Amino acid sequence: MSAVAAPPRRARLEVLVCVGAGFATLLDSAALGIAIPAIRTALGADAVQTQWILAGYSLSFGVALVPAGRLGDVLGRRRLFLVGLVVFAGSSVLSAVAGDAWSVVAARLCQGAAAGVISSQVLGVISDRFTGVERAKALGGYGVAAGLSGLVGPLAAGTMLTAFPDWGWRLVLLMNLPFALVTVIAGAVVLRRDRTVRGSARFDIVGLGLLTAATLLLLLPMVSALGVAGSAASVLGSVAALVGFWWWERGYHRRGGTPVLLPALVRSRGYTLGTAVAMFWFGAIVSINTVLCWYLIDGLGLGALQAALVMVGGSTAMAVVSGVGWRVVARFGRVTVVCALSVQCAVITGYIVVVETMTTSAVFFVIAGLAVTSGAVGGFVDAPNRAMTLEYAPVGANGVAAGFLQLAQRLSATVVLTAVAGLYLTAPVGRHGVAAGLGVCLVLIVLALACAVADLRRRSVEDGPGDAATCRDGVAGDGDTAG
Repeated sequence: MSAVAAPPRRARLEVLVCVGAGFATLLDSAALGIAIPAIRTALGADAVQTQWILAGYSLSFGVALVPAGRLGDVLGRRRLFLVGLVVFAGSSVLSAVAGDAWSVVAARLCQGAAAGVISSQVLGVISDRFTGVERAKALGGYGVAAGLSGLVGPLAAGTMLTAFPDWGWRLVLLMNLPFALVTVIAGAVVLRRDRTVRGSARFDIVGLGLLTAATLLLLLPMVSALGVAGSAASVLGSVAALVGFWWWERGYHRRGGTPVLLPALVRSRGYTLGTAVAMFWFGAIVSINTVLCWYLIDGLGLGALQAALVMVGGSTAMAVVSGVGWRVVARFGRVTVVCALSVQCAVITGYIVVVETMTTSAVFFVIAGLAVTSGAVGGFVDAPNRAMTLEYAPVGANGVAAGFLQLAQRLSATVVLTAVAGLYLTAPVGRHGVAAGLGVCLVLIVLALACAVADLRRRSVEDGPGDAATCRDGVAGDGDTAG
């Protein structure tokens, strides 16, 4: 679907609705890290259940993205957007009234799927309506929503848990309900119906199933006591599922279907490298924030609100920088992301040194300062990288391109969160588990940096010195058709 002209005021209102929906879905994730210790205590959740409460949301979120994005491309986005918000709100209520840990897991799986439906429509609407620097501005607004959710979520969660220590976690799980309901009403009023040609919305069910199976098989050794042989078999099964996924995708496309991985996206180095940057970065950042909250609460004995106050500066910095980061990237291009990721490597290294060596009260101030730096860096990575990557989406496939990018992010978050949580929950000394988890995140950021550098070199060769112009004009640099 090519970008279509919209009255400026109407387009701005649509972006505000999309930002509101993004805030509602991201608020939940931002608050959960603070609430997890209370949920574990109240429901008697063991390590496996805790990992699934954390990872299940991201898993179902990712699985829903691509088919929902395809539905939006074919049938239009407004109805899916509204239905997704209603299901998201209902699932929030179910998780809040749950009586045991597995009920929370089930509700969050449903909630994550609804969030995936919403998010694919949000990014699809932005990609449909805007190109070039206007798209970067709109995605910058989405980045502001992410930063604000990280600011409001932990503070509100900490306040609720402090005021109601026995059942405040239920209020935390219910926190996104009013925002979701307001966004449903606003979306029904503001979002215009897409002028789409209704056709056969064929889905690559086999491909999606193989990708999901590969992820689950990779997760099983992290959340279950399978033993060496069982773990090896599970990992080998994951590899086999990935090979089968690749084989099926090629054949499905030759037969005229629309695969999870569109060949045009696979062939576009700009898209694949940008998606890899997003994947590695997102999995690392989500896990860093979660494990640091646990460390502050469980390891250092802070209250939930105190821990939120230590970390909240990072979310504030991300919200502020996301609002202006697109201007810097529009001028300097991919080099901005490369520099930001380099700083992020230094920040994570600083976290590891602090956790392993500092024992005085100064640790709180150092972590707070590093969190601010990390948040500012995120404003130069998340939305700008997303905007540069989605410029390579083929015409008519903005929803699928945005969906697969987020699918990669959510699968990364699922695997990394599960692994980092396992390291933390099983380590004999808490701070060693935190340091090990942060080490995994550092490796991921280094991989994101390597992909960003590769894309910078590609742009310098294929686009010449006009990398910044590419961002301003919204022209894909390697010859693919921009969305």
